[in-house]
Amino acid sequence: MRRRRHAMACILGIFTILTVSAAVETVVDLNLFHSLNLRDTGTRSHAYLMTGDASVSLKSPNTSNVRGDVALSFSQVGTTIVPSIDRAYLRARFPSFRLTVGKTRVSWGDGVMFNAADLLFGSTSTGVDLTRQELRSDTKWLTSINYPLGAFSFIEALVIPPEDPLHASVGNTSLGARYYTTLGSVKLETGAAYRNDAHTGNVVSPYLGLQGNIGPDWYVATSANIPYPEDIADELKDSWIVSAGLLHILTVGWQGTLSMRLETLLLPFAHWEPDPSHKYALYLYPELSYAPNETLSFLLRSIMSPIDLSATITAGASWNVFQGLSIQTFVTAFTGEEDDLFPWRKAPSEISPSLNISVGVSWVY
Repeated sequence: MRRRRHAMACILGIFTILTVSAAVETVVDLNLFHSLNLRDTGTRSHAYLMTGDASVSLKSPNTSNVRGDVALSFSQVGTTIVPSIDRAYLRARFPSFRLTVGKTRVSWGDGVMFNAADLLFGSTSTGVDLTRQELRSDTKWLTSINYPLGAFSFIEALVIPPEDPLHASVGNTSLGARYYTTLGSVKLETGAAYRNDAHTGNVVSPYLGLQGNIGPDWYVATSANIPYPEDIADELKDSWIVSAGLLHILTVGWQGTLSMRLETLLLPFAHWEPDPSHKYALYLYPELSYAPNETLSFLLRSIMSPIDLSATITAGASWNVFQGLSIQTFVTAFTGEEDDLFPWRKAPSEISPSLNISVGVSWVY
C-alpha cells in the first residue's frame, strides 16, 4: 500500500510539473511485452505473462548556463508497480568550470559491457539484460566538478555519499578524480577512486584508459585495488582487471549499416579452468547489429564464458511502424551445462528461465 501511495505521488508530481513548466521538454517511453518463458530444472515448465514499464523524462531547454533532467520510471514487480528516480540532476556552466549535482551517471573509460575504468559504477558483472537498449544505466547521487584545460583536456573530481542510510558513515563515502587528454590521435585518461569495497574494505583503485582508431575504433583500460590496511600483494592479484574492445561500423547497400563490436574482460589471476565459483579469467561480449533501412533493424548479442564453454545469447528485431512506435521481438537462451556460468538446466532455487521469447511494442513520444 505504501508503494502505491508513493507511485501516485510521483505521478501527481509529474503532471504538476508539466502544467506549470511549458518550456520543459517531455519524453515518455512506454514498453509493453508478451513473454513466454521455458524453464528446465530436470522437468520443463513454462510461464506466459505480460510485462510493462514506463519512464517519463523532463529536460530543461539547452539554451542557458544551467540544464537539468528529471527521469522517473515505473516497472512491474509481481503485481506491484514500483516507482523509481532514474535521474534527477542539474549541470551548471561557470566561466572556468562545470558543476554537476544530483542523481546521474559519470562515464569513465569506454565499453558498453566491459569497462575496467568504470570504478564507481561497475561494468564487470555478467548478469545483464541483453534486450535493453542501454546495457549499463545505473545512476547514483553525486556531485562533480569538471575543470577544462583545453579543447580536448580536463580534470574532474567527484564525491558520492553513502547510499544506505543505515551505513552512512563518512568512511563509506566514495571519491574519484581523473585526468583526460589527447596524445595525437589517441585519447588518454587516468585517475583513481577511493571507495569501500564490500569484500576488502577501504581501497584506492587507480586506472588507465586509452582509445583510438585503426580503421575500427579500439579501446583498452586496466585497474586494480590498493587496500588499506590489508595485504597489498594479494589484493592486487585478485582485483587486477583489463578490458578491451573493437567497434567497426560499415555502410551496406544504399541505406544499410552494419555495426560490429567485440569486448573482452580479463582477470589474469582468476580461474583458467571450470570452477564452481564461476570466477573466471576471461569473458567475451560480441555484438552484431544490422539496419537495412531507417525502419528495420536486427540485433545479435551474447555474453560468453570461453573457459566453461557457456553463453547467454539474445537475438532481436525491431520495426519502426510509425514515428515513435516500434514492434519488437527478442529471443534469449542459455547454452551451458548444469554447472556452467550460463546453464540451460537451472537449479530449483533459480528463477531465471532457460529460454525467453518476448514480443511487444515500444512507444516514445
